[in-house]
Amino acid sequence: MIRLHPIPDARHTCPYCRTGLQVEDWYIPGMRSLADLRCPQCSRRFFGDLPAGHGLYYPMLLDASTGVVHDDQSVPWFARILRDSYALRIDKPLGFDVEEFGRLQQPVLLNCLDSCYGHSLLKLLNAQYYLDNHPDTELVVLVPRFLRWMVPKGVASIWTVEVPLRQASQWNDWIAAEVRRRVEPIGQCWLSIALGLPHPQDFSIERFTGVRPFPIAEWVDRLVRPTVTFIWREDRAWDKPPVAGRTDGLLRRARRRLLLNVRDQARRVVRVATAIREAFPEVDFAVAGLGERIRLPPWIADLRVKDVNEQVERSWCERYSRSHVVVGVHGSNMLLPSAHAGSVVELVPPDRWGSLIQDILLIPEESRQTMCRYRFIPVNSSAATAAEVVVALLRHLPSALVNFSKASCDHTVLQSDPWLSARLHQEIVEQRRRP
Repeated sequence: MIRLHPIPDARHTCPYCRTGLQVEDWYIPGMRSLADLRCPQCSRRFFGDLPAGHGLYYPMLLDASTGVVHDDQSVPWFARILRDSYALRIDKPLGFDVEEFGRLQQPVLLNCLDSCYGHSLLKLLNAQYYLDNHPDTELVVLVPRFLRWMVPKGVASIWTVEVPLRQASQWNDWIAAEVRRRVEPIGQCWLSIALGLPHPQDFSIERFTGVRPFPIAEWVDRLVRPTVTFIWREDRAWDKPPVAGRTDGLLRRARRRLLLNVRDQARRVVRVATAIREAFPEVDFAVAGLGERIRLPPWIADLRVKDVNEQVERSWCERYSRSHVVVGVHGSNMLLPSAHAGSVVELVPPDRWGSLIQDILLIPEESRQTMCRYRFIPVNSSAATAAEVVVALLRHLPSALVNFSKASCDHTVLQSDPWLSARLHQEIVEQRRRP
């Protein structure tokens, strides 16, 4: 954590004078946590990212008079958000609910506002680090409404903002004033660095969703009815790139193309389910996610909805936790499924290989076991290929986890018990034989 109030911890250099900027104040108009800065030489005023959230990795500097963003890290998408939000800044009142569970004296503010669902969720997962490692910390969580249900017990206060996901990146002076109004009377406040990619050992998803992940030790017993869930999304369909248009005509064609993508995805999902069903006739196959355009065969459980709420997300998490395997296209939609399911098969678009695993919440274990449980294949893979990977996981994952366990590779352990691995494999065989 870093100091936020009264004067934040920040270190920026004037892009014109190459002089260290003076830190005068702080400003949180939404997803951005900023330092208010001034150059002692040229007197220009700037807003600079504080080391929190993505500002921890890609700190930007915005010239307050011109709106020009200085991006030394060359991260166009993050620079664009700052530039556009400042150019279109608003002062719009929003719902702002405050829940307090004690008196605040030197709180730590965790800002989880973001226009990307996955970014918001990943920031929220930082809460457990403070609750477990600094239990005396007065943690204040600033969250959008859609994440309120996942805030873990033990925080000092919850500030819930009624802001739609797509608008969370807006520069809203009203939000900045509301946050300041609540921080200033406290006297001293800190800011969580809000890691964008928190370490798997620093959180347990059950603390946030209340849902216990798939019990991997019960994998074989649960093969009486193998459970597989496809994570559905329509804006990034299987084997088709996202569509976009800049004119009405292009938009109309894009919409038609999108519908074709969705239909093609539905056909692929049915083919995958059918192939898995041939190998495992008792398979429980479901589709969960946003969208209800294309009908599916009655033997596939259709859990898709048009709008998501807390009840829906909880029910989906329950489904993921019963799933041996979840399958889906790379994106924020894979965070909760990967955190709860026994294993993952992810379809990766060509432009997402550089972001691999950023959308996966890994369960901490031996590295080779991790490689067995989380599989990544190109998004243009055929339904047959995807089904082969799923079937292989269902059949062989328990044996692989035994082979790659620490105990099975430990000379000292095997010196005293050389038949350990054989016994573990025999247990798997006996589990398969049980009625």
